[in-house]
Amino acid sequence: MFTIPHLRVQTTRLPNTPKLAHLLTAKRGQIAWLKNRTGFVCAGQAARYELGPSSAELTDNGRRFALASQWWKDLQNNAEIRDDLALPGTGLVALGSFSFVPNSPAGSTLIVPQVIVGITGPGTGTTTARTAFLTLIGPDDQDIFETLDEQSRALLDAVLVGTEIHYDSSGIRQAQPRESLADYRQHVAQIKSNINAGTLTKAVLARQLNITSDSPIDERHIVAQLAGSYDDCWTFGIDGLIGATPELLAQSEGNQVVTRVLAGTFPNTEAYDDDALLNSAKNMHEHEVAVVSAVDSLQKVGEVQASQPFVLRLPNVSHLATDIVTTLAANTDVLSVTGLLHPTAALGGTPTDKALELITKLEATDRDRFGAPVGWVGSYGAGQWCVALRCARIDDELHARAWAGGGIMADSDPDEEYAETQAKFAPIMGALGIAL
Repeated sequence: MFTIPHLRVQTTRLPNTPKLAHLLTAKRGQIAWLKNRTGFVCAGQAARYELGPSSAELTDNGRRFALASQWWKDLQNNAEIRDDLALPGTGLVALGSFSFVPNSPAGSTLIVPQVIVGITGPGTGTTTARTAFLTLIGPDDQDIFETLDEQSRALLDAVLVGTEIHYDSSGIRQAQPRESLADYRQHVAQIKSNINAGTLTKAVLARQLNITSDSPIDERHIVAQLAGSYDDCWTFGIDGLIGATPELLAQSEGNQVVTRVLAGTFPNTEAYDDDALLNSAKNMHEHEVAVVSAVDSLQKVGEVQASQPFVLRLPNVSHLATDIVTTLAANTDVLSVTGLLHPTAALGGTPTDKALELITKLEATDRDRFGAPVGWVGSYGAGQWCVALRCARIDDELHARAWAGGGIMADSDPDEEYAETQAKFAPIMGALGIAL
C-alpha cells in the first residue's frame, strides 16, 4: 500500500548547545517539538506517511494507528542508522499528528525530517544530562547534502554557522467564535439533559474560533512565543498544527509507558487555590471518570499503577492531574498505546461512543486535529505523544482555526464552562497577538 523508502540516518553530537527556539526556519510548515528548552527543531521531509479521509482504513480508529505503527517499523527495518549517541530522540525520528475522528478531512500524518537539531531532556522523554545533537536523514543511494531543501540548508547554517533568523510578528489578527454564547448554553443544556436521562456521564464540548490576518502568519513566531511562555508544556509545530499542550498521552521509557491524565480545571485567580480544586466535587468527579477510562484501556496492554490526583498549575489555568505508569506486555509500542487511549474521556466523554455521537451533532464543525494525538516516535522504542490542546491549525497564510473544550457534567454551569474555554484559548491567542 505504501512505498517504504530506504533511508540513511547520521546522528552526531554538537559541540555547543543551541537555543532551539532561535532556529526555526519555516514560515509555513514549521516542524518543532519543545519542552523546557529541549526537544527538536526540524526542517525538510525525507519521508512522509499520510492517511487521508478517502482511505478505507480510516473507518476504524485503532486500525489507523496500527497501520502507522507498521509503516514506522518497516521504515526502521529499511534504514541504515549511524548514531554516535543512541539516546531517546537520536537516530531515526518521525513527528506526526492525527485527526480527532478517523474519517476527518484533516487526515493523519507522520513526517521524517531531513535535518533535526535536538537537545535531550524533557522534550525527548529523558532526565539525563542535556546533550545537543544533529541528525541528517536522506536516501541511502544519494549524498544527503544534495537532497536538502532550502529550509533544511537554512537550519544547518543557523546551527553550524550561526546565521541569525528573524521571525515576523507583524499583522492585525481577529478571532470570531464559530457559535454564539446562546448556542453554547443550549448545547450544554442538551448534554446535561442526556446525562440526567442516564445516557451519558460526561461529554466534552469544544468551541472553535476562526482567525483572520491582514498579513501572512509566521508559524515560527507562534512556536517561539508558546515555547517561551509555556515552558512546562510541550510546544509543537507539525503539519500546520501549532500549540502548547500540558497533557501527556504516552511517553515510552523502556518497557514502560507514562501517561498524564488532565481533567478538572480552575482559572488561576485569587478566588481559587489548589485545595479548592482538590475539594471540588464536580471537578474531582470529572477527573475520576477520565482516570478510570485511561486505566481501563491501559490494563489491556500491561500492568498499571496510578498516582494520587495532584494540581498542575499553568500560567493560565490549573488542572487536576494523575500520572499513570504502565509496564507493557511484549509486542506493544508507543503508537499502539496512543491509539488505544484516543479519544480520551478528557476530550471525548463517557461512555465514549455515546459522547462522540452527541458532540458530533452539537458541534458546528469538524475538530480537525484538535484533541487528537500529536508527537513523535523514534529509534530504540522511544516516543512521546500528547493530546493536541491549546492549539490552532494554520489553513493558509491569512486564515487559521483554534479550539478549546470543557467537560460537561450533570452539575456544570454553562457560563463557567464558557469562561473555562476562554482561559484555555489564552495561550494560542496570545501567541497570535489576539486579545480575547
